[in-house]
Amino acid sequence: MGPNVGEAVNFATHDWIAHGADASERYRSFARPAVFSHDRLTFTMANHLKEQKKFETCKLLAAELERVINEELQLRKKLIQAGVRDVSGQIDLPHNRLDQLDEESADYDDKRLCHACKHVCFFSAVACECSQSKVSCLRHSHYMCRCPTERKYLMIWSNDAEMNKTRDEVKRFCEHLEQGLSATTDNVDEKLTDVSVPTSEPIVSSNALDETDPGPHVKFEDRKDEIVSFGPFFHSAPQSELDGSLPPTEPTTKSAGDPTK
Repeated sequence: MGPNVGEAVNFATHDWIAHGADASERYRSFARPAVFSHDRLTFTMANHLKEQKKFETCKLLAAELERVINEELQLRKKLIQAGVRDVSGQIDLPHNRLDQLDEESADYDDKRLCHACKHVCFFSAVACECSQSKVSCLRHSHYMCRCPTERKYLMIWSNDAEMNKTRDEVKRFCEHLEQGLSATTDNVDEKLTDVSVPTSEPIVSSNALDETDPGPHVKFEDRKDEIVSFGPFFHSAPQSELDGSLPPTEPTTKSAGDPTK
């Protein structure tokens, strides 16, 4: 046996969005860090709308953004009403990079994992004055510590206006694709009505039912526009599971440093 060299590339087609959302929720239920942020992926796709070629896949993206953004904005409102301070205007947080998915962005995401479910706090996170490294997603901020709400504060990377703008742009682009699809369908229907099929010629080819015929092959080049490259992500994630309760221990990820700086 000689040496064996292996190389892996993470990729998926645009219609993988719904499966990615299910996988992300599954990982959160087991408190297992994901290989990459699903929220970062969807928002990066939303900022590269020209790569969307089909109405069906664009509609999937719009639906996922609607779900994520609605939950995010509703939880922000509830936390602020409960007394959590919004310090976005007092601290300078780096903007989320949406031009590409790279290792540098993944490393930054590793520093803002929720202490409970290990979800990447891509849009915002809750921190407390009692810890310089622990952060929480908006779902699990009440499990972070026993400090009163007044000591907790909300850090926002993507504000409400930015998120709403992204959602509206994707919706408008979906409508544009749908109109183009309807126009194309109408043109095809008009052409088909003018085509007469001679009855003397067989409509089905002679080898259509031949079991040895491999049928049409779809080459990678034919679908390359649908491929979404995730880039090289390297992440070591623990395989621990929860038995219905949230982890009481400190997060096992590397320190995020002082969240207020």
